[in-house]
Amino acid sequence: MFEIGPIRPPSEAESLLLRITRNCPWNKCKFCTIYKKHNFSTRPIEDIKADIDRIALCREQIRAGGIENLNELPEEAAEGYLYIMRWVAGGEESVFLQDANTMVLSFDKLKDILDYVRFKLPWVKRVTSYGRVDSMNKFSVEQLTELRKAGLDRIHSGYESGSDEVLSYLNKGHTKAQEIEAGRKVKEAGIELSVYFMPGAGGRALSDINAAETADVVNKVNPDFVRVRTFVPQRGTEVINEINDGTRIECTDKEKALELKKMIAHIDGPDGHLFSDHIINLFENVNGNMKNDKERMLSVFEAFEMLDAPEQRRYQIARRMSMVGSLPHMALLGAAQREKVDEFLSQLETEADFEAFLLKLLQRYI
Repeated sequence: MFEIGPIRPPSEAESLLLRITRNCPWNKCKFCTIYKKHNFSTRPIEDIKADIDRIALCREQIRAGGIENLNELPEEAAEGYLYIMRWVAGGEESVFLQDANTMVLSFDKLKDILDYVRFKLPWVKRVTSYGRVDSMNKFSVEQLTELRKAGLDRIHSGYESGSDEVLSYLNKGHTKAQEIEAGRKVKEAGIELSVYFMPGAGGRALSDINAAETADVVNKVNPDFVRVRTFVPQRGTEVINEINDGTRIECTDKEKALELKKMIAHIDGPDGHLFSDHIINLFENVNGNMKNDKERMLSVFEAFEMLDAPEQRRYQIARRMSMVGSLPHMALLGAAQREKVDEFLSQLETEADFEAFLLKLLQRYI
């Protein structure tokens, strides 16, 4: 069995997960719990290559007809074989390099791994990785270009915000200027860039600046993809403690959605795509080209704002319970589902009750 890490971007759901590093080298973001109890380490190059060899061998066996009886294999080997079978069945087109920041590696080691992936798995069409802003910036454009030629097609990067105030508050460990520098270098090197934005990350006090400054970064970098991840405070983090003791005023669920609307309204010029591709976002149909589809995306929020308050809340409950993905889906709800939504709505007497209920639902998805 080869080693697999804990997470990957939703857009890499069909990718083969190849673990290059373990956990996160920064691990200080005050909103994140994923790696807090784990130390960072890099895997030995020989172990990584051994995993790639095992993957190639499994794929070769599957293509030749497969193993008749998986029960004859040790449990871990059988699990790895089934994993490769699912990847092959899904098209075997992409590989995602784990964990949180593969770009922390040296240029030589990263290029060696990419060369070996492309040598042993030559049919793969796309190789992608997470990369922190500071790690991307340690490479020159020339080095990034060489990594692209070696096979690195896309970098996912958690910018989270374009505001220095919000970035400092979140303890992200980088600045707006560094985001712009890193993004431009990656784009100049010909590598696709996918950045992440968290509406609501700065709380109510920094909501407007979070929207405007993030849009400014998008305008100056023109990333290929902007992916929305509505901020959801998690148990056990500094942020939730601040909310509980009153030092942070959290945006409401609606305010976070309208912060995204403000950000989109400020975008002017970029022609990449924005994706609301996560269950924690209020509208899954806010997707499109940032230049050509801007007005259509803004109209999604405007349709919601035209509803009266009870109907807005009905939609929010239905969305947070995974019944719907967009406002038009409300017309498709069955009588029993509508009755369930109204039952919950009748029990939530105050705004605080309503927001606490939504947060409890949202925290299930993180």
